[in-house]
Amino acid sequence: MHEEQIRLITEFAALAPSVHNTQPWHFIANGHTLEVRADPSRRLDYLDADARQLHISCGAAIEFARLAVRALGSECVLRLAPTADDPLLLATITLAHPLPLRPSERRLIEAAARRYTDRGPYDERPVPHDVMSRIADAAAEVGCWLRTLTRPGDRLTASLLLQKAEAIETADPRYREELESWTRTTTSADGVPVQAVDGWPRDRVPDVPLRDFTGSEHYPSPGEVPSPPTVERDVIVLLGSDTDDRYGWLRSGRALASILLILTDAGIVSQPLGPVTDVPSTRVQLQRSLGLLGHPQLMLRVGYGHGRPYSGRRSVDDLLTVGPRS
Repeated sequence: MHEEQIRLITEFAALAPSVHNTQPWHFIANGHTLEVRADPSRRLDYLDADARQLHISCGAAIEFARLAVRALGSECVLRLAPTADDPLLLATITLAHPLPLRPSERRLIEAAARRYTDRGPYDERPVPHDVMSRIADAAAEVGCWLRTLTRPGDRLTASLLLQKAEAIETADPRYREELESWTRTTTSADGVPVQAVDGWPRDRVPDVPLRDFTGSEHYPSPGEVPSPPTVERDVIVLLGSDTDDRYGWLRSGRALASILLILTDAGIVSQPLGPVTDVPSTRVQLQRSLGLLGHPQLMLRVGYGHGRPYSGRRSVDDLLTVGPRS
């Protein structure tokens, strides 16, 4: 790989989503191989003590990097967590023989720059069944599963556990301090900008609790309006894996990346409903209450939004180390 190609791959990979936009990854290029490594200095000490969400975040960056290699017209050889001796090495990505880009891959690549997390209200338009089938297939392709919460009682279970989880989190000053440290009031290369977490009108409320980035456990609620507010009931999906280890977490991140790009290509947005899987006790309750055979990794609300991208990205120079060419 030439340095220009390496920088393009890194820049594209850095568009991936990450918990609180921490971007906890670093890339090392050696010849035709790019290493994707965890950056433990950007792990959330309170929210992610076991580094599960760091691995999911890096898994998404790995999938973005794979797509970037495909955009160069090359086959990509990807190995997840190739050695137990180096736990920070999460993947190696190697350019192989030339391989033309498929139209479906091109659409996902073009969607990457448009993808964003929309925490505002969504339209009432239903998400098409074919899109839901595509994201379920994308999860299955990398060894994960996707479940849409449609059974009686599923949404109530999700809502109650989301509220319980956030109550547990906000009761701990360490959570509030960590959340504040990653909330940005001005333009920044990382973290969650305040513009991205506001925007619910007084006459519309969600039927599930959304994370309160003030750490005060406040949710969108109706203001002084003459008629009852519209209650929004978006599609809620749960992404999970068969194993709850670093391989399962990395696969979940890859699945998440594909899901979000497929949704973006279809004009659909999403928001993570993170607290329920943040807290170990509510994560276990979710697994048992929904009768899941695997391990829930992330819950999302999905729909047609009206927001815009706000989150910044770190520079390639901060993310990339280029070694000598072999």
